[in-house]
Amino acid sequence: MFRIHRMVLWLGCLLVLSLACRLPPAKARTFENEMITFTIPAGWQTMDEIWDRPTSPGKEYKGLGVQGIVTIQYPPYQGKGKAFFAVAASPMVSGQDLESRFTQAYLMAVPEIEDETKSMFERGELSGFQITYRRPWGEPWWQFSDIWLERNSVIYVLSFYASPNSFDTYSDTFNQILESIQFKD
Repeated sequence: MFRIHRMVLWLGCLLVLSLACRLPPAKARTFENEMITFTIPAGWQTMDEIWDRPTSPGKEYKGLGVQGIVTIQYPPYQGKGKAFFAVAASPMVSGQDLESRFTQAYLMAVPEIEDETKSMFERGELSGFQITYRRPWGEPWWQFSDIWLERNSVIYVLSFYASPNSFDTYSDTFNQILESIQFKD
């Protein structure tokens, strides 16, 4: 009987330790690469951290013709994300401007988009174009808000998405991330 209790205690300790290793960071921190920095909110993690392998870099982002740099999600558990923020980029093609590239990206989007609203985007030194829309991604439909910017001949797409029912719940967090973004020259 004593051996069984000891084994249960041992397994319980292992379970607690394994969960402790997977807990999300308790405070906000900074994502930084050679092009961009922004604040990762407390409780959010990068997809690379969640899946323990590279998930975003170089992969085409949502069929928009830009390559992923980083994606963060909340809550930070595999397959349980309710809200996401992604940064993707692409070199500006000679003879093409940001507006035409932005418009072209959504003309033949697969899967197709619904309820789109396009507008100019301006915040501080950042200016470009914004689109909000719904589209299926996986099984459910997601609400997206993509901001397209151009800096030093590079197109950046800042993409926020969540389920349509919870999109507004995360809008303050999305705005905080956006306020923290800084481009490196």
